[in-house]
Amino acid sequence: MAAVLTRRSILGLAPFAAAAGFSPPPAVKAPWLLGANTAIDGFGLIEAIQTVWDLGFPAIEIHPMGVPDPTEGKFPGFLFDKLEARRRSEIRKALKGFRCVTTHLPYAGLDYMSASQQRRDSSIRTIEVAMEATAFFGAKLAVLHPQPLPDGADQQIWAKYLRRFREWGDRARKLRFRIALETGYPRSIRDYVRLVQEIDHEAVGATVDVGHQKLYAELAARVKPEQRSSAEGILAYNDTTIEIIRKLGKKVFHLHVHDIDPQTWEEHKPLVHNFVDYPRLFNTLRQIGYEGVLMFEIGGPGSELPGYLRDGKRKLSEILRAPQ
Repeated sequence: MAAVLTRRSILGLAPFAAAAGFSPPPAVKAPWLLGANTAIDGFGLIEAIQTVWDLGFPAIEIHPMGVPDPTEGKFPGFLFDKLEARRRSEIRKALKGFRCVTTHLPYAGLDYMSASQQRRDSSIRTIEVAMEATAFFGAKLAVLHPQPLPDGADQQIWAKYLRRFREWGDRARKLRFRIALETGYPRSIRDYVRLVQEIDHEAVGATVDVGHQKLYAELAARVKPEQRSSAEGILAYNDTTIEIIRKLGKKVFHLHVHDIDPQTWEEHKPLVHNFVDYPRLFNTLRQIGYEGVLMFEIGGPGSELPGYLRDGKRKLSEILRAPQ
């Protein structure tokens, strides 16, 4: 691995910074950078980073959660506060050649809106340690899942919800990266857009995952389960993604890309179904002046992932190069 790393040009990823003030990361011009995450089942973290590099991706998304060693049935990551200095240095070295690094913050088992102060504080600390990792490894953006609120949550809880994201926005701004709340919750286009807009923070925007719209109320009202694989059902799904992007405009900071099984609407599939209308999606992104990354988030057996990513990279590159 060392021989490969010495051939990389050092492109000056942003260093760990806690200085006050916020400078937005450099714009990514269309055709946008393509990237892939390191969620490769059974791989070690360095092996996964090297795989993404060897596939020719200029951008990468890492996970400050999990463990760095190969573990069957899990994808690799790390807990930053438990990561020894040697491992931190190894990861930074492996990331040096990438033009853009992003992170996906923890989400499993957290309740940062809990009525229990102990559970709430523990969850907040988990997120904030991962934010420290985001800055340390020079990432420009961190993806965060908005936590579902209890059914019937009142305006007071909503106000606390907004305040939590604003406080994390302040923290991210000081650390010189941005937070992008991923689609999926709240469970409607209206309320998801409302959440991002009402947070109203320069360092907080949206990650649009092309596969997280299936539970949105507006789409469920338009498409019955038996209609999912129909042309009308597929069109309605793509319409939902496009509507979110149009409503949020410049607040769209990041994209997770993959394909969707037309029969089940299961997401994170390799690009073999032609469910997601990427030409239409890319045209919409150009119209809003999108300046982010197209980050692959594909699932499947670890042994198959490099092939899926290689094929997806080729297909999206061809669409991006096609005459507009």
